[in-house]
Amino acid sequence: MICSLAGPPAQLSGTEVKVTGLQIHTFGFAHTDRDGQRVHWESGAARDVLHYLLCFPAGRRREELLSDLWNTDDERGGKNRFRVTLHRLRAALARPDAVIEDDGRYALHPEVLGASDVGRFYSALSRFERAGDPQQRRAALEQATGLYRGDFLSGQTAGWVNEAREEHQAAYVRANLELSLLRCDARECQASAQSLASALHTDPFVGENYHQRLMACVSRVEGKYAATEHYRRFAAFLSEQLGDTPMPETVDLAQRIKCGEAPCFLETAPHQGLAQPVAGLCPLLPGSRCSQALSEALQLN
Repeated sequence: MICSLAGPPAQLSGTEVKVTGLQIHTFGFAHTDRDGQRVHWESGAARDVLHYLLCFPAGRRREELLSDLWNTDDERGGKNRFRVTLHRLRAALARPDAVIEDDGRYALHPEVLGASDVGRFYSALSRFERAGDPQQRRAALEQATGLYRGDFLSGQTAGWVNEAREEHQAAYVRANLELSLLRCDARECQASAQSLASALHTDPFVGENYHQRLMACVSRVEGKYAATEHYRRFAAFLSEQLGDTPMPETVDLAQRIKCGEAPCFLETAPHQGLAQPVAGLCPLLPGSRCSQALSEALQLN
């Protein structure tokens, strides 16, 4: 698979490859554009091969592809089907070299991979990890999170799609948490909150500590009533989804807020990574003063 935030493959070196005329979108509504025009796939199998190879930038052997996509092999006509499908894929992209073969492994040409949103997503994350300057790190994360416009190949249920989707989702959540820290350090509370809200909306189970921080920040920005409502919504979410209750420290924090305390995690400890507090003003409240986008993002599933 393309792998997590911690280690993009060699094909995604962090130097974004720009391909004039070709744009492959897989996050959210999946579609491919060539020279500004939508590619209308005459062969669904060709489109499936494109999406499949996006999940395996290091390449796959023909027998693996035949088995995963069509549950067949060379002896059952798979070899000829594979040859015809590759021809149709190359024709649809107007690139005879769209799929390259090396030592029995078939992979997308690096320029084709670079024309995909998933390729650019991981290239941006790679640049983030190598950058030392906070502004460069932030710019890379902003590009990455901006590319993620929904689940990878939404609606498809094949095992190879689900595995890739989970990896991309985890990378997106982590990227938003990292971006939230950088924005918070810059005292950009609204932007920091949006990043944190996006992470929690994508994965509400990412960590109760983040919900604690939301409660604290809401108590300062919206007041104790809004913060308490946030706590109650989170408690209801835990009960409905897990049959569980908030941790004792979360309950204690809620009680302190009810008594009028307005804690701020950022004031008590500097950020040193994801294990440290993150600030924001992110209530799960449709009627709060936060922006509509933030309010919608914070509705737990």
